[in-house]
Amino acid sequence: MYTLSSPTVLATDAAAHPHALPLLRGLSGAFRISEDGAYALAQAWHDRDESAHGVAWVLVALLDMNVPTMAETLKSAGATMSAESLATGRFGTSSQVAALVATAAADWPDAAIAPVPGTGFVPASAAVAAAAAAGLWARPQLEAEQVAALRAPFEQAASRAPLYESGDSLYGPRSTAVLELIDRVRTGQVTPAQLAGITWPAGVWAQAMHEAAWACHRENRLREQMRAVLDVTLEFVQAHPDLSPAGIRECTAALHAMTVSRLVADVADEKAVGDLTLAEFGI
Repeated sequence: MYTLSSPTVLATDAAAHPHALPLLRGLSGAFRISEDGAYALAQAWHDRDESAHGVAWVLVALLDMNVPTMAETLKSAGATMSAESLATGRFGTSSQVAALVATAAADWPDAAIAPVPGTGFVPASAAVAAAAAAGLWARPQLEAEQVAALRAPFEQAASRAPLYESGDSLYGPRSTAVLELIDRVRTGQVTPAQLAGITWPAGVWAQAMHEAAWACHRENRLREQMRAVLDVTLEFVQAHPDLSPAGIRECTAALHAMTVSRLVADVADEKAVGDLTLAEFGI
């Protein structure tokens, strides 16, 4: 299951996806939709092809019923599954990604009138963003025609009006530090070999990330954390197009520790920040 407080799970699964770059871009966009953008999305929901949209959602639900999650894959893998095959597994489903977007990606300004399968009624703007994300996540198992049907309202809105927030505070008060890391990743100063070689004692990374998430919750930075983790991951995948899914998964723990430590260095527990910044010593 994907949550706003644990963006590393979503971002890592997205980075190992067969269509990682458009998926990461789409997810990042979903978490920076402005109020004006949300109203444009709501209008596009009313203009959608109801039949094609509904059929596509049904097919997503059917796929979700038959595609094993990472937990199921790990339970049945035994010793026969290769690392690469295992790395393409995902912890959640397309519908769960849609639910996260619909409930947490923005403060949707319109009324909850639109059904999203598995989530219930949500604002029409949220339903459009959720469908677009689900369509990207369900590829390549979902046919291109159904992906297009799910994404059509979002793309229509994007063609009519600017959808996204902009400015220097997308990542909160510590945006400058996050942008510095993005630049280092983009310019190749942070390499897969460096990241894959960074390890923590058992449980230390998870506890530090948990403490950082609580800090983000207290300071109302959870969306900023999600944006930062998604965007740093996007830059890393873009900078290393030949890296395999297994190779990507070897790198994301350290990459996300570097991201989150920058985001919460001013508000998180000192020990947690120290544990996360251990990643810096391997770079």
